[in-house]
Amino acid sequence: MSCYLKTPQVHVRVAEHRKFDVEPRGEFRVEKSGNVTRYTPLAADARFLAKNVPIGIEFHWSQNAVFSLPGVVEVAEFGDDAKNLDNFVDVETYLACVVSSEMNPAAPLEFLKAHAVISRSWLMGKLAGVHPSASDEKIHTSDTVIDWVDTDDHHGFDVCADDHCQRYQGDARVNEAARKAVEETRGIILADNAGNVADARFSKCCGGRSERFSTCWQPLDFDYLTPVDDPFCDLSKLSEAERRKVMDTILVSYDRATQDFHDWEAEVEASDIEKRLTERYGFRTGTILGLEPGNRGDSGRLRTLRIVAENGVFTVGKELAIRRLLSDSCLYSSWFDIARRGSRFHLSGHGWGHGVGLCQIGAAVMALQGYDHHHILSFYYPNTQLLKIYE
Repeated sequence: MSCYLKTPQVHVRVAEHRKFDVEPRGEFRVEKSGNVTRYTPLAADARFLAKNVPIGIEFHWSQNAVFSLPGVVEVAEFGDDAKNLDNFVDVETYLACVVSSEMNPAAPLEFLKAHAVISRSWLMGKLAGVHPSASDEKIHTSDTVIDWVDTDDHHGFDVCADDHCQRYQGDARVNEAARKAVEETRGIILADNAGNVADARFSKCCGGRSERFSTCWQPLDFDYLTPVDDPFCDLSKLSEAERRKVMDTILVSYDRATQDFHDWEAEVEASDIEKRLTERYGFRTGTILGLEPGNRGDSGRLRTLRIVAENGVFTVGKELAIRRLLSDSCLYSSWFDIARRGSRFHLSGHGWGHGVGLCQIGAAVMALQGYDHHHILSFYYPNTQLLKIYE
């Protein structure tokens, strides 16, 4: 990984072709070119507010939020009242916002430091273009879809502000602890033993065992993303009061609405599956007769799901495609067992998210139990080292 002489900058696409309201607060230099207006802050406390911005798009917690954006902002307006919103900030400012958006900045400092390191690592790998790129192994035939979301699916900006990349909701929630976590790990990334920046993936809750990279994305794996058994994210042994205290400490408010993230139950109508297969992939399945697990990863997450139907057997993968097939928004994870109940399929599952790399809830609980960020990182990312790439 190259060393930088100064802190890199990052271009964040906060919203793309969406309807939202804007309110510059403070002193800005305003420059207009065509349909793009650029706002450059002229005072340290100037902030650009964006209201009713969609977050959690296509996930179960989807909602609108207010962003307080530091740095330079550009708004591109289109004829249908929709707008693009872009934010330009230095990496360390970006990271303080990410740490405070992904999890509660009231969480233990050592957890926030671990998150700052992995969020910086993922971002620097993205900026350097070393993440795995689009692959020929994707399949879309008349009866099979094997697909996933790549980190290079974005064009014209570095990262988005939502879960496709990392949550970035501005600095309204950034507190002294979040700033300290970023400052005390400034310029530090997670690298493999050869010194290459780690593709430090993370998810909300692994459900007790983390997953391999290849289960969710391209068919390749990394030594530092070896599945680990994780006892820390299971809060079921705590009293309700203790569980609530932990969740209130580590999760942002809208994530607390998701109660049963380690072990969960869900049901899906067979007719809804048929409809989604037709609308999304053009499959003409006829009546859905059964669902069968295909290949599973190390944790138990499905790489592929077989749909037995009136007109044949159809296959869908990888894990995110399966999660979106079996829910109006997005199923918590693809680690589940299936039982038929009349016109519905009952799913008994585990975990929240893809499960690769760091488990955010497990890591936060480790910090609550006294582990420092070095131990947290070595637990979830074996065969790694910490490197400082800029001052």
